[in-house]
Amino acid sequence: MRRQIAAWAGRYGAMSLFALFTLFPFLWALSVGLSTDPSGIWHFPASFVPHEPGTAWFRRVFAEMPFFTYVLNSFLLSAATVAGVLALTIPCGYALAQLDFLGRRALFAVMLLTLTLPSEVAIVPNFVTISRLGLVDSYLGAILPNLASAFGVFLMKQSFEQLPEEVIDAARVDGASEWRLLWRVAVPLNLPAIGTLAIFTLVTAWNDYLWPAVVLYTRAKLPISVGVFNDLTGPFAVSTSLVMAAVVMAVVPVIVLFAATQRLFLQPQALPLRG
Repeated sequence: MRRQIAAWAGRYGAMSLFALFTLFPFLWALSVGLSTDPSGIWHFPASFVPHEPGTAWFRRVFAEMPFFTYVLNSFLLSAATVAGVLALTIPCGYALAQLDFLGRRALFAVMLLTLTLPSEVAIVPNFVTISRLGLVDSYLGAILPNLASAFGVFLMKQSFEQLPEEVIDAARVDGASEWRLLWRVAVPLNLPAIGTLAIFTLVTAWNDYLWPAVVLYTRAKLPISVGVFNDLTGPFAVSTSLVMAAVVMAVVPVIVLFAATQRLFLQPQALPLRG
Protein backbone atom coordinates (compact mmCIF):
# COMPACT_ATOMS: atom_id res chain seq x y z
CA MET A 1 0.00 0.00 0.00
CA ARG A 2 2.83 2.41 0.84
CA ARG A 3 4.50 1.69 -2.49
CA GLN A 4 1.26 2.32 -4.35
CA ILE A 5 0.73 5.60 -2.51
CA ALA A 6 4.31 6.68 -3.21
CA ALA A 7 3.97 5.78 -6.90
CA TRP A 8 0.64 7.62 -7.11
CA ALA A 9 2.08 10.70 -5.40
CA GLY A 10 5.14 10.67 -7.65
CA ARG A 11 3.13 10.44 -10.85
CA TYR A 12 0.65 13.15 -9.94
CA GLY A 13 3.36 15.32 -8.43
CA ALA A 14 5.39 15.17 -11.65
CA MET A 15 2.31 15.89 -13.79
CA SER A 16 1.29 18.80 -11.55
CA LEU A 17 4.78 20.29 -11.72
CA PHE A 18 4.84 19.95 -15.50
CA ALA A 19 1.37 21.52 -15.77
CA LEU A 20 2.50 24.42 -13.57
CA PHE A 21 5.54 25.18 -15.74
CA THR A 22 3.43 24.85 -18.88
CA LEU A 23 0.57 27.08 -17.70
CA PHE A 24 2.72 29.65 -15.89
CA PRO A 25 3.02 32.17 -18.79
CA PHE A 26 -0.66 31.98 -19.70
CA LEU A 27 -1.90 32.27 -16.09
CA TRP A 28 0.34 35.26 -15.44
CA ALA A 29 -0.73 36.96 -18.68
CA LEU A 30 -4.39 36.33 -17.81
CA SER A 31 -3.96 37.76 -14.32
CA VAL A 32 -2.18 40.87 -15.63
CA GLY A 33 -4.82 41.37 -18.32
CA LEU A 34 -7.59 41.20 -15.71
CA SER A 35 -5.86 43.60 -13.30
CA THR A 36 -7.35 47.05 -13.70
CA ASP A 37 -4.57 48.46 -11.53
CA PRO A 38 -1.24 47.41 -13.16
CA SER A 39 0.97 48.64 -10.30
CA GLY A 40 1.52 45.16 -8.86
CA ILE A 41 2.02 43.06 -11.98
CA TRP A 42 5.74 42.55 -11.25
CA HIS A 43 5.25 41.41 -7.66
CA PHE A 44 5.49 37.63 -7.52
CA PRO A 45 3.55 35.60 -6.53
CA ALA A 46 0.95 38.30 -5.80
CA SER A 47 0.68 39.09 -9.52
CA PHE A 48 -1.02 35.72 -10.12
CA VAL A 49 -4.13 37.14 -8.46
CA PRO A 50 -5.80 39.95 -10.44
CA HIS A 51 -5.62 43.31 -8.61
CA GLU A 52 -8.95 45.14 -8.88
CA PRO A 53 -10.29 42.64 -11.46
CA GLY A 54 -11.92 44.02 -14.57
CA THR A 55 -12.10 43.75 -18.34
CA ALA A 56 -10.93 47.25 -19.20
CA TRP A 57 -7.74 46.08 -20.92
CA PHE A 58 -9.61 43.51 -22.98
CA ARG A 59 -12.10 46.14 -24.09
CA ARG A 60 -9.21 48.35 -25.18
CA VAL A 61 -7.84 45.48 -27.31
CA PHE A 62 -11.05 45.40 -29.32
CA ALA A 63 -11.35 49.20 -29.41
CA GLU A 64 -7.79 50.08 -30.41
CA MET A 65 -6.83 47.37 -32.91
CA PRO A 66 -8.71 45.48 -35.68
CA PHE A 67 -8.65 42.30 -33.61
CA PHE A 68 -11.54 40.54 -35.34
CA THR A 69 -9.98 41.28 -38.74
CA TYR A 70 -6.78 39.59 -37.60
CA VAL A 71 -8.74 36.61 -36.30
CA LEU A 72 -10.68 36.28 -39.57
CA ASN A 73 -7.45 36.42 -41.58
CA SER A 74 -5.90 33.73 -39.38
CA PHE A 75 -8.92 31.47 -39.82
CA LEU A 76 -8.80 31.97 -43.59
CA LEU A 77 -5.08 31.27 -43.89
CA SER A 78 -5.20 28.32 -41.47
CA ALA A 79 -8.23 26.66 -43.07
CA ALA A 80 -6.78 27.02 -46.58
CA THR A 81 -3.43 25.63 -45.38
CA VAL A 82 -5.11 22.62 -43.75
CA ALA A 83 -7.14 21.87 -46.88
CA GLY A 84 -4.09 22.16 -49.13
CA VAL A 85 -1.84 20.06 -46.89
CA LEU A 86 -4.40 17.26 -46.64
CA ALA A 87 -5.06 17.32 -50.39
CA LEU A 88 -1.33 16.86 -51.08
CA THR A 89 -0.11 14.66 -48.24
CA ILE A 90 -2.89 12.06 -48.29
CA PRO A 91 -2.27 10.89 -51.91
CA CYS A 92 1.49 11.22 -51.46
CA GLY A 93 1.53 9.22 -48.24
CA TYR A 94 -0.69 6.54 -49.74
CA ALA A 95 1.52 6.21 -52.82
CA LEU A 96 4.66 5.86 -50.70
CA ALA A 97 3.00 3.30 -48.44
CA GLN A 98 0.98 1.13 -50.85
CA LEU A 99 2.38 1.55 -54.37
CA ASP A 100 5.60 0.03 -55.64
CA PHE A 101 7.42 2.34 -58.03
CA LEU A 102 11.02 3.13 -58.92
CA GLY A 103 12.75 5.51 -56.51
CA ARG A 104 10.13 5.27 -53.78
CA ARG A 105 12.62 4.81 -50.94
CA ALA A 106 14.96 7.51 -52.24
CA LEU A 107 12.10 9.98 -52.63
CA PHE A 108 10.91 9.32 -49.09
CA ALA A 109 14.46 9.69 -47.76
CA VAL A 110 14.83 13.08 -49.46
CA MET A 111 11.55 14.22 -47.92
CA LEU A 112 12.71 13.16 -44.48
CA LEU A 113 15.97 15.06 -44.95
CA THR A 114 14.02 18.28 -45.38
CA LEU A 115 12.76 17.87 -41.81
CA THR A 116 16.31 18.44 -40.56
CA LEU A 117 16.53 21.88 -42.19
CA PRO A 118 15.35 24.98 -40.30
CA SER A 119 12.37 26.69 -41.89
CA GLU A 120 14.36 29.94 -42.20
CA VAL A 121 16.48 28.35 -44.94
CA ALA A 122 13.52 28.47 -47.33
CA ILE A 123 12.55 32.10 -46.66
CA VAL A 124 14.69 33.70 -49.38
CA PRO A 125 13.99 31.23 -52.24
CA ASN A 126 10.30 31.18 -51.36
CA PHE A 127 10.12 34.97 -51.35
CA VAL A 128 11.90 35.17 -54.71
CA THR A 129 9.47 32.62 -56.16
CA ILE A 130 6.41 34.38 -54.74
CA SER A 131 7.71 37.71 -56.05
CA ARG A 132 8.20 36.33 -59.57
CA LEU A 133 4.63 34.98 -59.46
CA GLY A 134 3.31 38.37 -58.39
CA LEU A 135 1.82 37.00 -55.17
CA VAL A 136 3.53 39.26 -52.64
CA ASP A 137 1.05 40.78 -50.16
CA SER A 138 -1.62 38.24 -51.07
CA TYR A 139 -3.30 35.43 -49.18
CA LEU A 140 -2.21 32.93 -51.81
CA GLY A 141 1.40 33.98 -51.42
CA ALA A 142 1.17 33.42 -47.67
CA ILE A 143 -0.41 29.97 -48.10
CA LEU A 144 1.49 28.28 -50.94
CA PRO A 145 4.89 27.66 -49.27
CA ASN A 146 3.20 26.04 -46.27
CA LEU A 147 1.48 23.37 -48.37
CA ALA A 148 4.65 21.29 -48.75
CA SER A 149 4.56 19.36 -45.48
CA ALA A 150 7.21 16.66 -45.18
CA PHE A 151 5.93 15.86 -41.70
CA GLY A 152 2.44 15.36 -43.11
CA VAL A 153 3.74 12.97 -45.77
CA PHE A 154 5.66 11.03 -43.12
CA LEU A 155 2.62 10.78 -40.84
CA MET A 156 0.31 9.69 -43.67
CA LYS A 157 2.79 7.12 -44.98
CA GLN A 158 3.24 5.55 -41.57
CA SER A 159 -0.51 5.48 -41.04
CA PHE A 160 -1.38 4.03 -44.44
CA GLU A 161 1.19 1.29 -43.92
CA GLN A 162 -0.95 -0.01 -41.06
CA LEU A 163 -3.94 -0.70 -43.31
CA PRO A 164 -4.93 -4.40 -43.31
CA GLU A 165 -3.54 -6.07 -46.42
CA GLU A 166 -6.67 -8.20 -46.84
CA VAL A 167 -8.86 -5.10 -47.11
CA ILE A 168 -6.62 -3.53 -49.77
CA ASP A 169 -6.32 -6.78 -51.72
CA ALA A 170 -10.08 -7.37 -51.60
CA ALA A 171 -10.75 -3.90 -53.00
CA ARG A 172 -8.27 -4.45 -55.82
CA VAL A 173 -9.75 -7.84 -56.65
CA ASP A 174 -13.18 -6.17 -56.89
CA GLY A 175 -11.73 -3.87 -59.56
CA ALA A 176 -11.32 -0.69 -57.54
CA SER A 177 -8.84 1.77 -59.02
CA GLU A 178 -6.11 3.17 -56.80
CA TRP A 179 -7.87 6.54 -56.56
CA ARG A 180 -11.15 4.90 -55.60
CA LEU A 181 -9.35 2.64 -53.14
CA LEU A 182 -7.67 5.67 -51.60
CA TRP A 183 -10.75 7.83 -51.07
CA ARG A 184 -13.35 5.11 -50.44
CA VAL A 185 -11.33 2.64 -48.38
CA ALA A 186 -8.00 4.00 -47.09
CA VAL A 187 -9.14 7.48 -46.04
CA PRO A 188 -12.24 6.34 -44.04
CA LEU A 189 -10.08 3.81 -42.20
CA ASN A 190 -7.46 6.47 -41.42
CA LEU A 191 -9.64 9.31 -40.14
CA PRO A 192 -7.98 9.53 -36.68
CA ALA A 193 -4.52 10.05 -38.21
CA ILE A 194 -5.90 12.51 -40.77
CA GLY A 195 -7.68 14.43 -38.02
CA THR A 196 -4.46 14.59 -36.01
CA LEU A 197 -2.55 15.95 -39.00
CA ALA A 198 -5.29 18.52 -39.63
CA ILE A 199 -5.13 19.78 -36.04
CA PHE A 200 -1.33 19.97 -35.98
CA THR A 201 -1.36 21.83 -39.30
CA LEU A 202 -4.06 24.22 -38.11
CA VAL A 203 -2.21 25.10 -34.91
CA THR A 204 1.07 25.54 -36.79
CA ALA A 205 -0.54 27.78 -39.42
CA TRP A 206 -2.37 29.80 -36.75
CA ASN A 207 0.85 30.47 -34.83
CA ASP A 208 3.03 31.06 -37.91
CA TYR A 209 4.67 34.46 -37.71
CA LEU A 210 7.83 34.62 -39.81
CA TRP A 211 6.55 33.89 -43.31
CA PRO A 212 3.35 36.00 -43.11
CA ALA A 213 5.42 38.86 -41.68
CA VAL A 214 7.73 38.65 -44.70
CA VAL A 215 5.17 38.35 -47.46
CA LEU A 216 2.18 40.39 -46.17
CA TYR A 217 2.33 44.18 -45.90
CA THR A 218 -1.25 45.44 -45.80
CA ARG A 219 -2.57 45.68 -42.25
CA ALA A 220 -6.03 44.45 -43.24
CA LYS A 221 -4.52 41.17 -44.51
CA LEU A 222 -2.34 40.34 -41.49
CA PRO A 223 -3.06 37.25 -39.37
CA ILE A 224 -3.37 37.57 -35.63
CA SER A 225 0.22 36.50 -34.90
CA VAL A 226 1.66 39.29 -37.07
CA GLY A 227 -0.98 41.96 -36.54
CA VAL A 228 -0.99 41.78 -32.75
CA PHE A 229 2.82 41.75 -32.62
CA ASN A 230 3.09 44.77 -34.94
CA ASP A 231 0.55 46.71 -32.90
CA LEU A 232 2.02 45.78 -29.54
CA THR A 233 5.55 46.74 -30.56
CA GLY A 234 4.26 50.06 -31.86
CA PRO A 235 1.95 52.53 -30.14
CA PHE A 236 0.70 50.06 -27.49
CA ALA A 237 4.08 48.74 -26.31
CA VAL A 238 4.09 51.09 -23.32
CA SER A 239 1.18 49.20 -21.70
CA THR A 240 2.14 45.77 -20.38
CA SER A 241 -1.45 45.10 -19.33
CA LEU A 242 -2.72 45.76 -22.84
CA VAL A 243 -0.02 43.50 -24.26
CA MET A 244 -1.01 40.67 -21.93
CA ALA A 245 -4.72 41.08 -22.68
CA ALA A 246 -4.03 40.86 -26.42
CA VAL A 247 -1.79 37.82 -25.96
CA VAL A 248 -4.50 36.00 -24.02
CA MET A 249 -7.11 36.80 -26.68
CA ALA A 250 -4.74 35.59 -29.40
CA VAL A 251 -4.30 32.11 -27.88
CA VAL A 252 -7.90 31.54 -26.73
CA PRO A 253 -9.16 30.35 -30.18
CA VAL A 254 -6.41 27.71 -30.37
CA ILE A 255 -7.09 26.50 -26.82
CA VAL A 256 -10.81 26.19 -27.54
CA LEU A 257 -10.14 24.34 -30.79
CA PHE A 258 -7.75 21.89 -29.16
CA ALA A 259 -10.13 21.27 -26.25
CA ALA A 260 -12.94 20.52 -28.71
CA THR A 261 -10.86 18.10 -30.80
CA GLN A 262 -8.56 16.48 -28.22
CA ARG A 263 -10.40 13.17 -28.57
CA LEU A 264 -8.65 12.75 -31.93
CA PHE A 265 -5.33 12.65 -30.05
CA LEU A 266 -6.61 10.34 -27.33
CA GLN A 267 -8.51 7.97 -29.63
CA PRO A 268 -6.50 4.75 -30.13
CA GLN A 269 -5.73 3.57 -33.63
CA ALA A 270 -8.36 0.99 -34.47
CA LEU A 271 -6.52 -0.56 -37.38
CA PRO A 272 -4.88 -3.94 -36.89
CA LEU A 273 -1.14 -4.02 -37.47
CA ARG A 274 0.43 -5.96 -40.28
CA GLY A 275 1.92 -9.29 -39.47
